[in-house]
Amino acid sequence: MDIYSLYKQVRFDPDQNIYNLFQPTFIYNANVPLEEYEVTRDDEMRIDLIFMNMYQYDVSMLQYYLQDIDVVLFINNIDNPLNIKTGTILKYPNPEDFDRFRYNDDDLENLSSDVTKQLATPNLPNKATKVDPNRQAYLENDYSLPPVVLDVPREPVRIQDGRFSIGGL
Repeated sequence: MDIYSLYKQVRFDPDQNIYNLFQPTFIYNANVPLEEYEVTRDDEMRIDLIFMNMYQYDVSMLQYYLQDIDVVLFINNIDNPLNIKTGTILKYPNPEDFDRFRYNDDDLENLSSDVTKQLATPNLPNKATKVDPNRQAYLENDYSLPPVVLDVPREPVRIQDGRFSIGGL
């Protein structure tokens, strides 16, 4: 089975002799209407059967259509198809809308400019470090000891008036 996003979209970098796995392959398109499918006991942990039942494919056609299974997994935020349990509601698009969930080169160019615009927005929340006013006063007044420590320390363990005391504060 050839998964479309792996054999078509993942780019091979011949200079470094590696595949670029950091390039995004999916984009969520909220404008595409989605159908719902409830996983039955027979379908549990079987994404191939789930896919076949969602789209009413014949077994002979299934090999061709399974290449788009990655879109259904992406839409439902499933990283391991073996975790699909009975009763799970899965959302899925029409087969002609599969490509609307895939990045293309134009989307990648627009994505980089959108990110740049978002980071350059001056209305972002203030990330300045907050200053504790009590600590600031402590530092400015040059106190020698924190307020919980005595000027003259005591023994950590002592017997006083027939009582056993622990603590040097």
